[in-house]
Amino acid sequence: MKSIVTIYSDNICPFCTIGAKRLRILQNELDFDVHWRPFEIHPDTPKEGKLTAEYFKNHDAGQMKQYIENFGKDVGMKLNGKLLANSKLSLAANNFAREKGKFPEFHEAVFKANFEDGKNIGEITVLLDLAEGVGIDTQELKTYLEDEANLKKVDESSKEAQMLGITGVPTFILNNKVLVGAQPIEVIREFIQNNS
Repeated sequence: MKSIVTIYSDNICPFCTIGAKRLRILQNELDFDVHWRPFEIHPDTPKEGKLTAEYFKNHDAGQMKQYIENFGKDVGMKLNGKLLANSKLSLAANNFAREKGKFPEFHEAVFKANFEDGKNIGEITVLLDLAEGVGIDTQELKTYLEDEANLKKVDESSKEAQMLGITGVPTFILNNKVLVGAQPIEVIREFIQNNS
């Protein structure tokens, strides 16, 4: 039986993008499945989003960008976006994509749209365009995202994570062992091998 790595992640977290890409590389090498769980790190972000320069005004944005791109160089990480989106809709859309068997390609499209293309993944029209691009029925997704119960699933997952003591993302869990934060691929590989 395959091991299952549970990962709590947010679509607006560049380190989650890097972690996701590294996990996909390792899935070609090791025998494990991934169970993605949403964890909204900035639920207070307005629906229209917020400029990253404003959100991180007490930090050197240029230095942060360079650090993140260097850390994720092995997976081609690029940060061109200037907006911190509200991620709730995109996380709910991830859940829908998983139900439809389209999660990996949709997840990757959301990350690319947010970080490389600078699109607001908090807007339903952006998510519907991304869904159409990977073969997801857009009317079904629209109906799903308009149902408040599906948005509450994101909140429930975040609360579940907090009850487990998770305060940051990405967080990887395998057989009750936890690995927190952005990690080099070698560290993730060792974590999976040692805990499978």
